[in-house]
Amino acid sequence: MRAKIILRFVVLLILLIRIFHGNGDAAEQWEDTVVLPDSVETEESMVAPAVDDLIAEALEKSPAVLAFRSRVAASRELIEPASTLPDPELEFSLEENIQSISSPEFARGEILVKQGFPFPGKRSVLGKTAGAESEMEYAGLMDMERKIIREVRTIYAGLYAFDSETSTLAAARELVRTLEAAAAKRYSTGEGEQESQLKAQIELSRLTERMNDIAAERAAMAAGLNRLLGRHGSLPVGKVQDLPSVSIKHEDLKSLEALALANSPEVYVKKAAVKSAEYRLESADLDFWPDFFAGAGMAFDSEYDPMAVVSFGMTLPVWQNSKQKPLKRAAGHKLAEARKSLSETEIAISSEISGLFARWHRDQEQIRQYRDAIIPQTSAALNSARASYIAGRADFSVVIEDYNLWLDALAQLARRESDRFISWAVIDAYTAPFPLNESAD
Repeated sequence: MRAKIILRFVVLLILLIRIFHGNGDAAEQWEDTVVLPDSVETEESMVAPAVDDLIAEALEKSPAVLAFRSRVAASRELIEPASTLPDPELEFSLEENIQSISSPEFARGEILVKQGFPFPGKRSVLGKTAGAESEMEYAGLMDMERKIIREVRTIYAGLYAFDSETSTLAAARELVRTLEAAAAKRYSTGEGEQESQLKAQIELSRLTERMNDIAAERAAMAAGLNRLLGRHGSLPVGKVQDLPSVSIKHEDLKSLEALALANSPEVYVKKAAVKSAEYRLESADLDFWPDFFAGAGMAFDSEYDPMAVVSFGMTLPVWQNSKQKPLKRAAGHKLAEARKSLSETEIAISSEISGLFARWHRDQEQIRQYRDAIIPQTSAALNSARASYIAGRADFSVVIEDYNLWLDALAQLARRESDRFISWAVIDAYTAPFPLNESAD
């Protein structure tokens, strides 16, 4: 009886070991073929949001933009205090008779409230200066937002070029594998040489190398986009399948330059700086005039009889040669600097618009060439060479040469489309309508 129980225990133990061992193999097989749920997307399966959605997210969450908005809010709060009267002063004084040093007698006590009054026009120009500086900060915010928009669009176009090339390389890899199989078959039947198969294998290795390089460069570019969006750098961005259709409204260079100079935030910053410098020079002129102050209060003599006190006075700008005149000269230099800086910025923008306009038309023409001529021609040449090789009428090196021409044409088309979109993004950053400053209302 005991022997039967032991035998059954041994059999049960063996079955359990087999079950657990089989489940382990099944678990390993399941891990190899696991399918992620729909709620979890990989970088390859994700589709990147539209570029406008990414721009909206960047303007809402970018730390740089949020910090600049705080600067603008602070500058607006400084406008009213700049033109406000100085704080009044409360003064207490006590007068004594000091003829008898051993026992001075109290003569009079006085409590006085004083208020300063700057020379007419000083407060107004100080308020205008603060307003001009607030306009400069607001224009700087618009410039920051335009730069964020331009950078998001530029990175988006770069991702499109990488993703398009990756798709092309994946298709090319399948083609090369087909050619390798054909070369191996011809070599096995004695109709071809092993060199053809080896060349196909080398090309496969090169394709893998290029795809690995693109993956690394794309990861760095996606991290830069996440920084603009206020995200962590490791978050996936998704595959960019296409770029929005864009166009330039003004096709003549002069109109485009005028539009850029009228709407560029950089120009607005410089114009506000000129306005601020002009007000500072006006303020320096007014500093040659005295400020005034008046006071009123009560006094008590030694008999504690109350008396009314009224005072009036003014500042004496007697140190003009060492104070007011140097300050005025400095304000004049600052105004000249601001005007020259504005002129330099306008010239730089005009020059850049000219270069962007030329690149835009170049990319337009090159894209047309690739779509209408180069890609159809290289594709036809590759198909012909492949058919001739399979039929035994062409050398494998001809197929590889035509294949490289076709692959390069597809990659170049994506790069040209990316470059055209980037050129448009920079032009739009200069020419988009400049929004009015809300604080001006």
